Amino acid sequence: MSEPTVAIINKAKSTFWRPLYEAFAKAQPEPWKTLLIWPESLVSEHPAESVTPRAANLEIQMVPFRTLSIPIWWRNRLYQAGSWQISLPTAAQWWILKPRNIRAILIHEYSLYTVQALIYAKLHRIPAIVSSDLGCRNGHYFSWLTRLWHSLWGRLADGIVACSPAAHQPLSKRAISTFSAYHAVDSRIYLPRERANSAADPVVFAYLGQLIPRKGLDLLLRATARLRAEISGEFRVRLIGGGDQTWLRQLLAKLGLESHVELTGFLSGAAMREALGTADVFVLPTRQDTYAAVVHEAACLGLPLLVSQHAGAAEALVEEGRNGFVFDPNNLEQFVDRMSRLMSVATREPMRRASRRIGESHSAHERGKALWEWMHARFIAALPCSDPITGRA
Repeated sequence: MSEPTVAIINKAKSTFWRPLYEAFAKAQPEPWKTLLIWPESLVSEHPAESVTPRAANLEIQMVPFRTLSIPIWWRNRLYQAGSWQISLPTAAQWWILKPRNIRAILIHEYSLYTVQALIYAKLHRIPAIVSSDLGCRNGHYFSWLTRLWHSLWGRLADGIVACSPAAHQPLSKRAISTFSAYHAVDSRIYLPRERANSAADPVVFAYLGQLIPRKGLDLLLRATARLRAEISGEFRVRLIGGGDQTWLRQLLAKLGLESHVELTGFLSGAAMREALGTADVFVLPTRQDTYAAVVHEAACLGLPLLVSQHAGAAEALVEEGRNGFVFDPNNLEQFVDRMSRLMSVATREPMRRASRRIGESHSAHERGKALWEWMHARFIAALPCSDPITGRA
C-alpha cells in the first residue's frame, strides 16, 4: 500500500494557502504525504511562486475542468455585479484519489468541484473536513440558496476548519469539532517597519482593499472631514487599492479633502507592504466582510487596528483597547472619537507591539502545523485498524 496521505481539494490559489499547506505537510512525520489537487489552468492574480506550496512530501496534481459562467442576480446589493465562474465536477479527481492510501480529505467550501471529494470520502469511510468562511452568524450576508447549499452539504462534514470566527457555528447546525485557521498571511514576510517619524509628521491612517462602497470608504471620508474640523493635529488618510476612483474623487472634492487623502492605486508585494507598513494606524470601515484578511496583514506589520464591527476579523484580531478598537462605521461620533484617540503616539506604541504579537499567533505557517496536529489527534489516530503514526493497517 502507498504512503498514508491527506488529500486537499481546493479550487483557489492564494498567498494564504501556500504557507498553511507547506507547514501542514512539513509537520507530518514520515512516511506521510500531502496531496493537493487543483483544477488545471487555474489562474491567480498573484505570481505562481507566491501561491504554490513546496515541501518534500507535498505533491500537486492538476485535473482538467470546465467552468460555467452565470450572472450573480441573487447577490447582496453591496457586492459588485458581474458573473460567477463555477468549476464543474471532473471524474479525473476520483481517479487520482483511488490508487492512493487516503486517510483524510480536506476540501475548501462546498463548490461543485470540491463536493465530489466530500462524496468520495463518505463512500470510502474517510474523515471529511471542510474549511469554510460561512456560519450561522454571517449567513445573512449570503443568498438563501447559498445558505441552503451549505446547510445540506454540511451534514456530511466530520470537522470544520473555520476561516472566520462565524464558521465555528456551521449552517448545518451540527455540533462537530472545529479548528481556527483564519485567513492570514505569513508573519515571517510581513514584518514591522522601522519608525523614523518625527513628532511633526502627520499621523497616517491607512486603508487597504477594493475601492468600492461596500468597504465604507464614504463613511471614512466623512469621519475624516469631521476629525479635521475638530482637532488641530496633522493627519492624512492613505487609500491603498484598485478600482474606479471616480466616485471617491467626487466625494473628496465635495468634502474638501483633496490635500488630506492619498490614493495610491493598486499595489502588491513589497510595494503594498511598504505603503501599509509605513502608516501609523490601519482602518477598515467596511459595511460587510465575512472576515477581511487585510486586518491580519496590518497586525503583522505592527499597526494599531481600527476595524468595523461588520468584519469577522474584528472578533479574531482586535483586543479592545490593547491593539486597537472595534467600532460601528455608521456611528460618526464613535468613528471620529476612535480616530482621535489614535492620534496620540503614547496610545499607539503599546498597540503596535500587541498587534504584532497577535499577528504572529495567527500566522499561516503556525496554523498549518497546528492544523495537522488537530486533524491527526481528532480524526486520523481514531481510524480503525491503523497505526497512529504511519496510518498503515
